[in-house]
Amino acid sequence: QIGAGYARLGALMRFVSRSVMTGFVNALAILIFMAQLPELIDVPPVTYVMVAAGLAIIYLFPRLTTAVPSPLICILVLTAVTLALGIDVRTVGDMGELPDTLPVFLIPDIPLNLETLTIIFPYSAAVATVGLLESLMTAAIVDDLTDTPSDKNQECVGQGVANIASGFIGGMAGCAMIGQSMINVKSGGRGRLSTFAAGAILLVLIVALGDWVARIPMPALVAIMIMVSIGTFSWDSLRNLKKHPLSTNIVMVVTVVVVVATHNLAFGVLAGVL
Repeated sequence: QIGAGYARLGALMRFVSRSVMTGFVNALAILIFMAQLPELIDVPPVTYVMVAAGLAIIYLFPRLTTAVPSPLICILVLTAVTLALGIDVRTVGDMGELPDTLPVFLIPDIPLNLETLTIIFPYSAAVATVGLLESLMTAAIVDDLTDTPSDKNQECVGQGVANIASGFIGGMAGCAMIGQSMINVKSGGRGRLSTFAAGAILLVLIVALGDWVARIPMPALVAIMIMVSIGTFSWDSLRNLKKHPLSTNIVMVVTVVVVVATHNLAFGVLAGVL
């Protein structure tokens, strides 16, 4: 990834057409919504009531004030109501155990030789490619939302450095998260401080306040992710189907179908570009 940045491969983004970008965004919105379905099937009726209440808070609270992000109010209110009334719904703690310690520096216990490299290289190359593709697409979308430019090659280098550092503290490789990026931008985040603050606060929440985080009801998070999927989907693309040329529509639809069918963003974008 660092090599891709210094080789200025970020410039390859110009080969990704607007139709592919739109298809990428729409497919992602569909995948985000589909990921919430397990939390909405075979659940107590009160779950649907709480999800509806969460959506109402998210969309109506900004009419009162935008000083505090409405998704945060949604989490606080629904958590308080669940604890106060003893409502039996799935919580974050039911999804698995949260870490309660800070990451520890360690060197992976593997033989550092050519054989190890040949084993991991195909997987690492694939992960690096998918990670860069998703991150650069996310950067392009955020550029559009904020009407600001970004250095795609710097994104590649930064992600490579971060992933190397992650490996030395027991972490796995990562890339930009379009869902979280959308929430960040729509909540008013515009600079690098917003992403740093998100990471730092997440660390504090998990390590120091993990017991409270575990009590957050899943309906609150489902409501937020439904809001993200609705906000992520390009509704104009549906209205523009009649206006745009058939070739443009085919590219967009192919991207969406392949991503949703394979759950692989890279396959969809590659299909759209081809």
